[in-house]
Amino acid sequence: MRTPHSIGVTLRRSSLYLLLVVMSLAFLLPFYWLVISAFKSQGQIFSTPPQWLPNPWRWGNFADIYRETNLIRAFFNSVVIAVGHVTLALFLCSLAGYAFAKYPRAPGNKRLFAFVLGTMMIPQAVTLIPTFVILMKLHMINSYWAMIIPGAASAFGIFWMRQYIAAHVPDDLLSAARIDGCSEFGIYWRIVVPIARPAMAALGIMLLIGSWNNLMWAFIILRTEDMQTLPLVIYLLQGETRTPFGMLMAGGLLTTLPLVIGFLLFQRQFIAGITSGAIKA
Repeated sequence: MRTPHSIGVTLRRSSLYLLLVVMSLAFLLPFYWLVISAFKSQGQIFSTPPQWLPNPWRWGNFADIYRETNLIRAFFNSVVIAVGHVTLALFLCSLAGYAFAKYPRAPGNKRLFAFVLGTMMIPQAVTLIPTFVILMKLHMINSYWAMIIPGAASAFGIFWMRQYIAAHVPDDLLSAARIDGCSEFGIYWRIVVPIARPAMAALGIMLLIGSWNNLMWAFIILRTEDMQTLPLVIYLLQGETRTPFGMLMAGGLLTTLPLVIGFLLFQRQFIAGITSGAIKA
């Protein structure tokens, strides 16, 4: 026989699940509207009352955006930039995080780490012009490197990796590796990186989303049509007098799908990195 306490626990748990379901539906509603709008005509998108399903389904929006824009090249550019940025950022952030976590007696370690954390308070807009001037002097405007290098060694990424490595990589394991004759970089590559994979996976997904959706910097630094990324191509579809919202929604769906698929493939690593104490002191 169920006790009043167990009934109360069941009711609280059911209420919590119901609340989570409602919140999930609220968060999924914009994505659902993006999906169905990609298959609607201009009139159906702005119809009153709103149509929750396209009638009829219009596949021409995808053909139109493929015909009117350099979509394949933009997708290739986005992939190259995102993969390059994530790879470089993971290497630099994990290497710096390892140094800050496991070399506390190095001269200026604490002060330098405090300085790195202090840079998180600087708004990104403040650094746009200085970064642009530096890249211009290096003749890197309108190139992949101009999109990959800036922000690769981010303060948040270094902090994230430093906290995880400090909490999960035992000093005794590193000492044993040194006794066996392993080099310092070998210790990082063969011991630290495998242990820190959950944190690197979580950080990589966050970096991927930021790099893939980077519109403002792409708008500033990329000058020719063959270098445009997907967000930039979609942004340029907007006109002063008329905007093809069907094409806009189709492009938005095509841009969002790789991120959704990537998260579904690596969600276990992402959740493991978030929940395994990556931000413990």
